[in-house]
Amino acid sequence: MQHLPGGDMQSAQAPRFGRRLLLGGATALAGITAATPLTRTTGPGQARATEQPAPSAVVVAEDWQDFARRFITPEGRVVDSGNQGISHSEGQGTGLLFALRFGDRARFERILAWTRGTLRRPHDTLLAWRYQPGAATPVADLNNASDGDLLVAWALADAAERWSSGEWRSLAAEMARDLLRRAVLPRPEGAMLLPGAEGFLKVDHLVVNPSYFVLPAFRTLARVAPSPIWRELEAGGIALAETARFGRWRLPADWVALPRGAGRPAPAPGWPPRFSDDALRVPLNLVWAGQAQHAAVRAAVAFWTDPGHRVMPAWVDLRTGLAAPYAGDAGQEAVARLAFAASVGNRRDSALPAVADAVHYYPAAITLMARLAWQDLGLSAPLVPGCAKQAAVMSARRRDA
Repeated sequence: MQHLPGGDMQSAQAPRFGRRLLLGGATALAGITAATPLTRTTGPGQARATEQPAPSAVVVAEDWQDFARRFITPEGRVVDSGNQGISHSEGQGTGLLFALRFGDRARFERILAWTRGTLRRPHDTLLAWRYQPGAATPVADLNNASDGDLLVAWALADAAERWSSGEWRSLAAEMARDLLRRAVLPRPEGAMLLPGAEGFLKVDHLVVNPSYFVLPAFRTLARVAPSPIWRELEAGGIALAETARFGRWRLPADWVALPRGAGRPAPAPGWPPRFSDDALRVPLNLVWAGQAQHAAVRAAVAFWTDPGHRVMPAWVDLRTGLAAPYAGDAGQEAVARLAFAASVGNRRDSALPAVADAVHYYPAAITLMARLAWQDLGLSAPLVPGCAKQAAVMSARRRDA
């Protein structure tokens, strides 16, 4: 998501509302090439163990090639096609992560060069959140976006290990330390990740985005920049996803206000009180970190499979219960199927959408992330008895869309 000048933020995915599309039939899994699984840890500071994917839990090379062809310029700029063609640190981070996972070092280096050359802030190693092509000052707001910085640092740390680069490891460590220094709020109950360095500490509350807690990134960055704060952030993100749930389905909100003192979390003023594009990443991050039975994951699955929905709605208002009158996109479906597979048991990877099913950058990025998470978790397995009915419901809604 994107900041406004002065540190405020808005859902820059808003232009996507109203032109989302749930496409039919996932692309057949042909020409399969496995992406490299992430090196995952059991926790900060603990011994690492590489998880090899199950033989059928693979990501097709065509997914990456399609993403790169449509959304990455020859210079390495990742284009948010659904948001007036801007670029942002989140997109650059996802591009780096994908290039790493598919062993595309040349494109990784181009993305990194554009990112550092265009978005780097003058007084630390973090990144300005937005680039607007054609603007008089393309990088007008130097505030950062913590999710983008986390993704970039995560990709750098793993790339340093894969391609034996001390320079990239040092840069990942510097970014990690700057994040802890500039975008983490120490609190007696545990550190809290702020969406950016500026603009989110209000008089009586702080504004947070639960989807910015990229849990697997914390584990990796704890290796290159050791600090007990990474464990606090992981625990805090998991706890926030539990306590900051609202409405009939008890779903996470895109943006949350945490009181500075007594009180309960609430949807943040200034943003629609929705479970939508941002909050979609909450179950994705939780599942990817091995938290498939978390209450927020199970609540999202219950919402997506609610028999009252003709199709999976693109969003729901957490105050009124009003759901979008149109279906979500391929990215939403990918996360829904991932969460369903991990928490309930429908483990057929062929059911996941492909990047080709996504019209714009954001759903394409979420789709590919879900496919990588599926691979890392080794989810492919026979359908668990008793889950066939719900799986059929999800499939039918997709066809009806």
